[in-house]
Amino acid sequence: GNRNFEGRINPDTQANYLASPPLVVAYALAGNLGIDLNKDPLGQDKQGNDVYLADIWPSNAEITETVRQCVTAKMFRERYSDVFRGDAGWRKIKSSGGLTYEWDSKSTYVQNPPYFSGMSK
Repeated sequence: GNRNFEGRINPDTQANYLASPPLVVAYALAGNLGIDLNKDPLGQDKQGNDVYLADIWPSNAEITETVRQCVTAKMFRERYSDVFRGDAGWRKIKSSGGLTYEWDSKSTYVQNPPYFSGMSK
């Protein structure tokens, strides 16, 4: 469901935002969503020097090197080798089989969209 409206998660929540996890951390470090991450400091280091997002954000080279060291073909083989089989919950779903979905014209929940009716391949 859509969580982007007032009070959805908590009645005291006035606003919420979607952001990448690294940006969530950056704003959390700053303690303020009202800052400009491009020019305002996130905080200060132990010596009192301003610390900016650019100071802690990894470079493309650092990301590439980390991926090279940590992401392996074996990980993908293990995770996706049986992807079309699905997990136990997926396998419990009853299906009529076949290459296309068999629409139930009496369904009040799922209807066949008319966009391609009458079109040839």
